Amino acid sequence: MIQKAVGRFAETELDDETVLMNIDTGSFHALKGTGRVIWQMIDGARDVEAITGAMLEQFDVDSATCAAEVGRFIDQMAEAGFVER
Repeated sequence: MIQKAVGRFAETELDDETVLMNIDTGSFHALKGTGRVIWQMIDGARDVEAITGAMLEQFDVDSATCAAEVGRFIDQMAEAGFVER
């Protein structure tokens, strides 16, 4: 399961963006579009496959591309300290 690293970041909504700040490093990340949708699906109850499946239902994309993009996004968020596996 993928879950947000609670207590390690601050989050706020600005217009059509979700802005995250890593509390330890002070780095900021702004999420829009599909990144924001994936972020909203990271709830501790879904794994990468479940998130990919939900994205396939919402967006017109082939499964291989979708799986690669979701995996890449989650890897980036883990590297930045926003999610835990």
